[in-house]
Amino acid sequence: MNFALPEDVVEFGAQVKQFAVDHVQPSSEERDSTETWSDDIWRKMGDMGLLGLCLPEEYGGQGADCLTTTYATEKFAEGAQDGGLALAWGAHTIIGSMPIVLCGNEEQKRRYVPKLATGEFTAGLGLPEPGSGSDAAGSMATRAEKKGDRYILNGSKMFITNGPIGDVFIVMAVTDPGKGPMGISAFIVEKEFKGFGTGKKLKKMGMRTSTTSELFFEDMEVPAENMLSKEHSGFLRIGRATLEWERTVLVAAGVGGMQGMLEDSIRYAKDREQFGEPIINFQAIQDKIARVRMKIDASRLLLYMSAMKKDKGEAAPVESSIAKLHSTDALMEAAYELGQIHGGYCFVHEYPVERFYRDSRLSTLGGGTSEVMRSIIAANYK
Repeated sequence: MNFALPEDVVEFGAQVKQFAVDHVQPSSEERDSTETWSDDIWRKMGDMGLLGLCLPEEYGGQGADCLTTTYATEKFAEGAQDGGLALAWGAHTIIGSMPIVLCGNEEQKRRYVPKLATGEFTAGLGLPEPGSGSDAAGSMATRAEKKGDRYILNGSKMFITNGPIGDVFIVMAVTDPGKGPMGISAFIVEKEFKGFGTGKKLKKMGMRTSTTSELFFEDMEVPAENMLSKEHSGFLRIGRATLEWERTVLVAAGVGGMQGMLEDSIRYAKDREQFGEPIINFQAIQDKIARVRMKIDASRLLLYMSAMKKDKGEAAPVESSIAKLHSTDALMEAAYELGQIHGGYCFVHEYPVERFYRDSRLSTLGGGTSEVMRSIIAANYK
């Protein structure tokens, strides 16, 4: 087995990390403290091609494969020390734009993807609701009724990353009640559609540099040509096409965060003295460093394996679920251990480890909880 990444992928990852160090990290603490979204950084990411990284070149994207996108996401998070912005990027590119690339028709791709690739449009996914999360299909309350040449949508979506700033959303709605996943369709929804509304920006524990809100649909009119894929097949087709990308690419941000915070913690341990010597000389501190390094390397291998399967055109439901489950559990444990190295400073906002600790909490919830990942893995053996 060859564990070496292609040279061009490594070189590009280094460029992405440097971009994050130069343009994102300097303001990450202040933006987190004030819960501020940065249009300026977002535009710079668009200028660098990051917002269209994995979108096809023929529609204005960079045409990167899953492995390259995964590695770039990892290196961005490593340099940025900003989990929220990495999340917004993933929500825009992977679960907001890729459904159109993977399941849209030619007219839909040409209409939306070029603007998504440059960042002229910002995207998101409208799937969870106030009363549904893990049972997104069975408990979905948003309804879409066809009337002539359009669908009328009524309902709401909850916890939508990029909700307050988004221009385009992939929205799931029930079109055939009582059929569960087989009765759900997906629609490309624009914020300018009559009947579309957003709730107030949610105040969150972590990921505070990204914007999150509820979406509302009150007799919202959606042109029939904005249905994504075939009627009643949106949930299964969009889910199958994009969730494996989400559980590989978006999770890579956590691995990059772990790497960046490990390096920060090692520097701290070399400078911090107790009992007359640097704390990095203490076996208890060395144990924590070794454990986190082990978790990072194992997580990387699992994510890269899942990404490479996607690049071969193979389904990877189990591999991506294993990668997400292991990596997010590792992230939670690493946040605790690296916080312990910092001692009381882990509790002080000015230290990046405090932000890292809060941001890590979302990892085992978003994109499918750890409990759901275990169910998917176990179902493979039924």
